[in-house]
Amino acid sequence: MKPTDVIVVGAGPTGLMLACELALRGVRCRVLERRVEQPNVTRAFAVHARTLELLDARGLADELVPRGVPVREVRPAPGAVIDLRGLDTRYPMILIAPQSATEHLLERRARELGVEIVRGAEVAGLRQDEARVQVDLTDGRGGSANYVVGTDGAHSTVRDLLGVDFVGGRYETHIMLADVRLADPPEDAMFAANSDAGAVIVVPFGDGWFRAIAWDRLRE
Repeated sequence: MKPTDVIVVGAGPTGLMLACELALRGVRCRVLERRVEQPNVTRAFAVHARTLELLDARGLADELVPRGVPVREVRPAPGAVIDLRGLDTRYPMILIAPQSATEHLLERRARELGVEIVRGAEVAGLRQDEARVQVDLTDGRGGSANYVVGTDGAHSTVRDLLGVDFVGGRYETHIMLADVRLADPPEDAMFAANSDAGAVIVVPFGDGWFRAIAWDRLRE
């Protein structure tokens, strides 16, 4: 691969947004992604108002909003209702949209801006001298850049190669996730049930599809 200014490892929303911002400033950028195909899974699903405002500053929010389901009220506990309509923003809501929708949108914009996106590119090594960083891939390919940025998630290969610990911990919980299609969906856009044994949250994506989240408190 040809040399470039910045190599971004990871084509999730963070990496793609960074690549777009760099390209807008005339920085040559290449994104490496180990997944071969664009994802079509839910993963994260809530796009908050501030995120929509940032996307709006780049002319992207109005493309994403129709792809999701707006939630304007949240019930975090029985009897408690948070009305998001009072937020001082163009987007007084939580937009329920699968992460794949956000990634498709950002990848298309990145390509329009001239960003090179290489799929099936899994990083195996990093080598740095006084001038450049060399990136080695598992298939024997490689490339160099002035900077390499790791946006490859909680199990980041870049962070492991640099010896940088993941700051934080994990909850000792048992949570099950499923994307399901309900033949008779409820009227509420987003609903939940809670008891001493656990909780179930069901989040809509449109066209009858829902993300079901079940938290088993008895197995912590």
